[in-house]
Amino acid sequence: MKRIKVLPERVINHIAAGEIIERPASVVKELMENSVDANADSIKVVIEDGGKKSITVIDNGSGMNKDDALLALERHATSKVYSLDDIEDISTLGFRGEALPSIASVSQMELKTLSQQQENEPGILIKIDFGDIKNVSKAATTPGTSISVKNLFAKIPARKKFLKTTRTEFSHIKKVFNHISITNPDISFTLIHNGNQTYNYPGANLIEKRISQIFGDTFFHKQIISIHNESPHITLDGYIGSFREESALGNIHNIFINNRYIKDRIVYTAIKKAYEPFTKKTLKKNQIPVYVIFMQIDNEKIDFNVSPTKEEVRFFNSNYVFQFVKKTVTDHLLNYEKDKFTEKQAKTGTSQTNKKFQAEKSGNQTFSSYQNQLDELFKEPRQDRDVQQVNFFDQNIAKDKNRIIEYDIVNPWQVGDSFIMVETKDGILVIDQHAAHERILYEKVKKNMSEDKHESKSQKLLFPLVLDLPKYLSEVIPDLLEKHSTLFKKAGFNIKVFSGNSIVVEEIPSYLKNWDKDKTMLDIFKNIENEFDPEMEFEDNLAKSTACHAAIKVNQKLTKKEMLRLINELFAAKNPFVCPHGRPTVIEISFSELYNRFKRT
Repeated sequence: MKRIKVLPERVINHIAAGEIIERPASVVKELMENSVDANADSIKVVIEDGGKKSITVIDNGSGMNKDDALLALERHATSKVYSLDDIEDISTLGFRGEALPSIASVSQMELKTLSQQQENEPGILIKIDFGDIKNVSKAATTPGTSISVKNLFAKIPARKKFLKTTRTEFSHIKKVFNHISITNPDISFTLIHNGNQTYNYPGANLIEKRISQIFGDTFFHKQIISIHNESPHITLDGYIGSFREESALGNIHNIFINNRYIKDRIVYTAIKKAYEPFTKKTLKKNQIPVYVIFMQIDNEKIDFNVSPTKEEVRFFNSNYVFQFVKKTVTDHLLNYEKDKFTEKQAKTGTSQTNKKFQAEKSGNQTFSSYQNQLDELFKEPRQDRDVQQVNFFDQNIAKDKNRIIEYDIVNPWQVGDSFIMVETKDGILVIDQHAAHERILYEKVKKNMSEDKHESKSQKLLFPLVLDLPKYLSEVIPDLLEKHSTLFKKAGFNIKVFSGNSIVVEEIPSYLKNWDKDKTMLDIFKNIENEFDPEMEFEDNLAKSTACHAAIKVNQKLTKKEMLRLINELFAAKNPFVCPHGRPTVIEISFSELYNRFKRT
């Protein structure tokens, strides 16, 4: 059996380099981040042969004296961490002490630096040949630091053979360069490749200007939505493409957390899930519009020490982050859709009927408050000589503008006792009756719970329902019932908790039509328990669960009057286009799509 040995320093550095330095872009990232941390306001990156031949990063930051420069080449040397507590509260970028010695161990490096406090003195030049310091001397230089890395992996054939073409390696460098540039708009950045200037970003101060510098002036000319949200631990800002946006901007999907570019499945999935109800209507499968998102999370709630490259993170509460991001994107997409719908309403509809349909509605209005304006639009056809059923082959009838015909009357019909179809000027609307009613009830319940003095109308049960909760519900539900008793009453429930796992339901919401005693109540509690998160607002959880079980079901036949009422109340809602769980309530099939399907283009 072979004896255990302590590895030589050169081998240790090679192993560390293998973790951190994957390709030339890794070197650029580490050196640029160090320059940012050194408070530079000008950073220049010079590349040859995609970084395979040489990489030079020049900054005008704080610089170093001789002792610090030599110490920076030692493994685990850093100016950012002094204790274990510091690791939990890191706000700088290049905090890993292995970076410089790891790069130096797999290349020929020259480090030239001068401290800002010693600007009238000569600087220091250190030459390292694959981990061995060959020369330390004085050198004429300006304050700041310049690091040149040549012949990367030249003495490690196994690593060098994995490098790709010059074009490919430089494309990775450009991505890294732009990722760091975008989060530091006050710094001027220059990238030169093989003697040609590729990028030049003057200090911009405003993040919007830097985004335009990187992605082009057309970025904000597209259907881009500005987003913002904040909670006690997270602030989110950025820009997302609308679900109507075409792919002219390309594959721009950037997530930045605490000024770091991050590849995180939780945040990505939250964004994807937020888009799904909308993109199902307009975009190809798995296609997501552009997004550039900046998040600030309390340092104690996030861990950047997951991987040596620092592009992965671990969240203290991943579900909270997921729900926060998903809700933020969903809410802004809903508001965008609502604004577009209102704008489209204002531009169309010149007939008297449409003018009535476009009567102004405040956010609090319901069906009854504007029913009079919709009477003519939604009333049944009068069976007299002024009303004629439209014969699609009778062009004379269709051209008679003085007659009331079905073109001027919303005439919904039900398909499969689950979907409501309505013809519009541009095509056909397909409404999911359960999802639509769920949205309507959800907003009503939320409104009731937000008003201090208002309590929802309830119906008293003839015989109170005594319910023994199963074990998996008894651990959460009784506490929630006692803690949020006021919210339950505003939602329409009067529930008392007895000893053990028993509860008594005395009143239920008047809108809860499909009441199946203990089954309905247990289903509502199951929903509440499944979606419960102590970090999120409970009223939203309660409103979703109640609305879901009170809503009209699929396979439920509706009269025309019920369908019309549902349509009116849906489009009077604040966010009529998705249900509380993010599923679409309405899908539009345009006439152009129908023409395409029937090969009429």
